[in-house]
Amino acid sequence: MNEPLIDPATALCDPEVLLGEAGKLTSGLLPELEAAKAALLDLSAAAPGSWDIARGYGDTVHRARVATGESLQFVLEQVQRVIDDLAATAHAVRDADQRAADAAPRTDSAG
Repeated sequence: MNEPLIDPATALCDPEVLLGEAGKLTSGLLPELEAAKAALLDLSAAAPGSWDIARGYGDTVHRARVATGESLQFVLEQVQRVIDDLAATAHAVRDADQRAADAAPRTDSAG
């Protein structure tokens, strides 16, 4: 089952898990979305010929292709934002952990 990235019981966040998820999205989902966008086909302007009804359908197909491409671009941008946010959160957690470790009082082992 999917484990939560943030454990609500302890309010701890593992930066490695966040970076791992960002990596999965970067290497898995983004390329698939980019490939889908690149694979969109369009009718050539000459495909419908001179028949006005066919030209109307051709125009509809073209508009649908443009809208689909724009939608895929929007999704790509949103996924990239999620990736960026995951990475930023992971780095913020690491930085906060480091600052906390640096500020923690040191105990002298000599007593």
